[in-house]
Parts: sequence; C-alpha cells; structure tokens
Amino acid sequence: KKAWSGKLTCLFHGVRHWELTSDLWFATESSTAYFEQWKKLGVNIAHIKNSPNKSRITVSKGYHTDLASIHRAAWSFIAPWDIARASIIHDVLMEAIRSDIDNLSKKQLYELRKNADKVLRDGMTKAEPKVPKWKVRACYRVVRMLGGIALRHSSYRERHNW
Repeated sequence: KKAWSGKLTCLFHGVRHWELTSDLWFATESSTAYFEQWKKLGVNIAHIKNSPNKSRITVSKGYHTDLASIHRAAWSFIAPWDIARASIIHDVLMEAIRSDIDNLSKKQLYELRKNADKVLRDGMTKAEPKVPKWKVRACYRVVRMLGGIALRHSSYRERHNW
C-alpha cells in the first residue's frame, strides 16, 4: 500500500516560505503506539481501515512551511527537498509537542519526541524517489542530537506567524 499521498505540491512565497496547495499525508506504523497522545495534542491522525497497525498523519492544505530546516551550507549533501515531506510531518508533530510542553512530563516529552523522530526516519525511508540510506541516517542522527533544542524554541514557521 501507498505510504505517501503523492508528490508535495506547494506555492512558493519567498525565501524559506512554502504553502501546501493540497493535503499531505503519510501512512506509518511508527505513530500507532502514540496515537492517542498525538490525537490529544491536536495532530490530524486517523486509523487506517484494514491496517490495525498503521495510522495516517495528515497536514492540511494551506499549511506554511520552510520544508526542512537544513543550513544552506549543507544543501550540496542534503537538499531540503530530498526530505521535505518527512520534515513537514515531523514539524507538525514537534509543534504539537511544543503547544502543550508545560503540561507534559519529562518522560512524555522524551517519548513523544523520540516517536516524532522515528516517524521522520520512517518517512524518509519510505520516500519516493528513494532517499539514500546515508542521508536518512545523517538526518536522523542530527535530529536526535539537536531536536531537544528545537522543543525549547519556536520554529521558523511559528516565529513568522505563518
């Protein structure tokens, strides 16, 4: 079965500013264990009929994004569009955690962030065209190392009130 809704369709608004022109969804087993927590945090997540171990995370048309927050110096190795769809799903999950950060225990924060990172890795692994394994590993490791910092600061999208 299909893991992604299809190609990413966006409207370009300027530097680091894109707007989804159609819904983006990702079907994954990675988020299922935390389904109720994601739902409670406002993530658009649904069970998939006839696939009890999978859930679908949807980002609605009109969502504003910077695609993937990769420093321009690294673009020759990992361009943001290589991992854009997985990054957008990850951004939505991280924003959901940040939206209720004061009411989550340290354990909940750790587990939800780890799950968001796992969904990112799963999304990159199931991307079409294929993302090379070394890029998946590099992105995942950087997100695992530095993602905690991102939880304490607003995203580029949030800072610009998109």
